[in-house]
Amino acid sequence: MRIKSGGPTSTQSAQQAQRTSAASKSQGARFAGMVDKTGSSTDQPSQGKSQMMQALAELAADLEAGKATKEEASRRFVGLVIEERFGKQQGKGAKNMGEVVGQMVEDDPQFVARLQSQLKRLSRG
Repeated sequence: MRIKSGGPTSTQSAQQAQRTSAASKSQGARFAGMVDKTGSSTDQPSQGKSQMMQALAELAADLEAGKATKEEASRRFVGLVIEERFGKQQGKGAKNMGEVVGQMVEDDPQFVARLQSQLKRLSRG
């Protein structure tokens, strides 16, 4: 009896690593696309987007002027995204969420470097 072999197969952990790598690349591209977008407030579907871009521009200016460190910029960015996504949050849970997500962002040097690069580009207009 002959056993047919389909060739080597990937393990689940290898497949997960491939998916994670692909996801982080697409998230980086999506982030870069979000920061690169410019236009008038009439181009954007809501005033919230315009406010977000204004806040990002202020953050970029602070970073460029040396008023904010990379870590501070990362934490402020996290705060802006949380506010954009979930609205103005108050209380202990909101503070904890901001701290945890901010720490995760700071622990990813590639993200911090990309964020700093994009904010510098934004500040130069």
